[in-house]
Amino acid sequence: MSPARIVPRFRQCGLVPSSVLLAGLCGLPVVAQGPVPSSANSSTPSTVSGQVINGVTGLPVTRALVRLNDRARLTDHDGKFEFDQNVEASGNVMVIKPGFSSGGDSPTSNIYLQANQLAAPLRLLVYPEALLTGTMLAPDGTPLPGILVSARRSVYDESGHKVLNAEQTQTDSHGSFRMPVPAGSYRIETQYVAKDPGTGLAVLPVVVPDENSSNTSDEIQIRSGEEQHFELRPVVRSTHRVAVTMDRTIGSVRISARASNGSTFQINPTSNGSGEATIDLARGTYTLLARRNNSESPEEAETTINVPDHDLAGVVLRFSPIPSIPVELLIDRSSTSDNSQPSLPQFNLVLDSGNSDSGQDGSIIRLSSMSNHAYSFIASPGSYHLYAHDSGGWYIKSVSNGASDVLQQGLIVAPGAGGMPLQVMVSNQTGSLQGTVKLNGIPSSCWIYLIPTTPSAEPFFVVRSNSEGAYSTTHLPPGSYQAIAFESPHSANYRDPSVLEPLTASVHSITVNAGDKATLDLDAVLNSELVP
Repeated sequence: MSPARIVPRFRQCGLVPSSVLLAGLCGLPVVAQGPVPSSANSSTPSTVSGQVINGVTGLPVTRALVRLNDRARLTDHDGKFEFDQNVEASGNVMVIKPGFSSGGDSPTSNIYLQANQLAAPLRLLVYPEALLTGTMLAPDGTPLPGILVSARRSVYDESGHKVLNAEQTQTDSHGSFRMPVPAGSYRIETQYVAKDPGTGLAVLPVVVPDENSSNTSDEIQIRSGEEQHFELRPVVRSTHRVAVTMDRTIGSVRISARASNGSTFQINPTSNGSGEATIDLARGTYTLLARRNNSESPEEAETTINVPDHDLAGVVLRFSPIPSIPVELLIDRSSTSDNSQPSLPQFNLVLDSGNSDSGQDGSIIRLSSMSNHAYSFIASPGSYHLYAHDSGGWYIKSVSNGASDVLQQGLIVAPGAGGMPLQVMVSNQTGSLQGTVKLNGIPSSCWIYLIPTTPSAEPFFVVRSNSEGAYSTTHLPPGSYQAIAFESPHSANYRDPSVLEPLTASVHSITVNAGDKATLDLDAVLNSELVP
């Protein structure tokens, strides 16, 4: 299938108009909080003041709506705001400004601030949104209206990699689309249309960048205040009937097709209930993926077909059980008995295939509880990384699958695999880390990220310092770490060494031994150094 033609166009600007979004307040720690209880009231009224700043230009942002708990003010021509007679000992602060976002990996509706933070003038940074725009045209240049277009964004957290829809829209009567998004990394994906109302033909989905693109990255990189424009030329063809025979007829079947450009879309088969079905596809090469979710044992089938310029018969989907990988919990002999005994669910184990076409939950496969009270992963053949987090005083010391070290080598699931268990060895022989974080030379509340450089099931650990800059974390797995502090939360793929390369001066190495309490003082990276 021919890839979409992409015409990049770049524009830097101080303000990109868009719909109103909640702007996270970079420059202060972000924590989701509910309303402040009335019992937190202070007897002495105070004044809360500050300024909203464009994080790219450094200029004040006028007429931004700032909320403090249930009160609201608009910033003046200098971007300043003031709340007098404040009697709350702490507060939730929110900024709303059309065309701006937090610049973070996920939108944040408010920030929780303590009394000492409210007492100082607040400097709240917001960033102009970026714009992904384009047109969808048929091969003859005819606009394609009403096509759903999505901007999908990679998000990384302790449980691995997720790909979420950051923005969706439909092409207008001219085939044009416009998606305001926070700065970051994206893929543009369009909807599969089985029969376009205007042409009566199928419109195949487009992925940007696609597998055949010369782009060295598999994502679009866009900066704050920048516009990138794309001319998308999807394949538009008449469909042909494909007759499919399934070797078993028990249970409902879900079928998807993966095109040669990397896009995957659901197709609706017409079935006669006896193991035979028909699907409509345009000319091209596809991998058909079918899944039957039986209550006892889910099954799947896969086959590659080449649809010619006429109907196709003789396609067979042969189902086989999806491998079930038992998971066993083993306790290291050196562990002490002064902690309650662990259980597998408390480690929040997941397998991550890195496949971005797995829906809203990204590529994650979660642990399944079986009828015999055991646990297993129901995992299709492929390569996986194992992740865990929130283990409550215990950590995963090693994971083996036969002779394979899963923490170092990952997990390979072969067709027909199953039976050989994942043996998860856990221990409570942990260490501790403490220290102080300074922001511009002043001890401050910041976010500390500890990235293991020795094999670990957890991609990183997060600790937050208090308002005096002090932090302490216990139950830290023994090993070596890279430590870095940020003024605000900073989600990233820390398993990619290139992520920290621009911040080398702020990265420190630390080794934590079991039973020891190491000390490490840090200087936090300012938000202004991370202009998206």
